[in-house]
Amino acid sequence: MTTQSDIAAALQRQGVNVYGLQVSGSEVRGTVGTEADRDKAQQAIRTVASDAQVSLQVNSGFADQAAKSGEATAGRTYTVKAGDTLSKIAKDVYGDASQWKKIHQANRDAIPNPDMIHPGQELQLP
Repeated sequence: MTTQSDIAAALQRQGVNVYGLQVSGSEVRGTVGTEADRDKAQQAIRTVASDAQVSLQVNSGFADQAAKSGEATAGRTYTVKAGDTLSKIAKDVYGDASQWKKIHQANRDAIPNPDMIHPGQELQLP
């Protein structure tokens, strides 16, 4: 059975963000910023779960909000907000909180202690 981590990894390889990614059995749900992102995401999901029932909503406000908050596409960054943790950021960006280690690894110089991030910090998202 394909896991949420498998799908999140496939989406990351394609460079597409799916916000609120949820995987339950063969159902995959989430929101993307554009129609092009939806097509890209569906193709990426099908590479790891060919029988998935994919339901992706398009909300252009997500693309605008992501750009304003510091999330972008390839080579993207994220600006830490009050209350953020690396696992919360990983959950929001990749759909999988356990991916926080990737963010920490990519920002080792700026974050020696992964439990201590601060609002305003600019993090590289791998």
